[in-house]
Amino acid sequence: MLITEKLVDSIPVISIEGEVDLYNAKELKDILDQRIKNQQYEIVVNLEKVPFMDSSGIGTLVTAMYKLKKYHGNLKVCHVHGSVAKVFKLTGMESHLQVLDNEETAIASLIAERESNPPLPPS
Repeated sequence: MLITEKLVDSIPVISIEGEVDLYNAKELKDILDQRIKNQQYEIVVNLEKVPFMDSSGIGTLVTAMYKLKKYHGNLKVCHVHGSVAKVFKLTGMESHLQVLDNEETAIASLIAERESNPPLPPS
């Protein structure tokens, strides 16, 4: 698994390449936790190059999203396709994680939410 990051309009976009499973989900968890520790409460995760994700990967995303919600932040997932989309649908994760078509839409969604509901300072 290869993880790359970039900032777009002050929003971290985390792109993953390769499978996300029990053996490497901790690497993704550590990156998401570091963003939260750095008070970056709006995050986009791009799964365009992820051919497979097991429940540990999905659990990592859901856990990060709930941590972000504590600060009125959010996590958006984009470019979900193939077997990953099937797993999201079968596990009902689409009702917990907002899945968008592309990075631009995910970023625009976070910016709109930011304007209507600003993040809280850390406690």
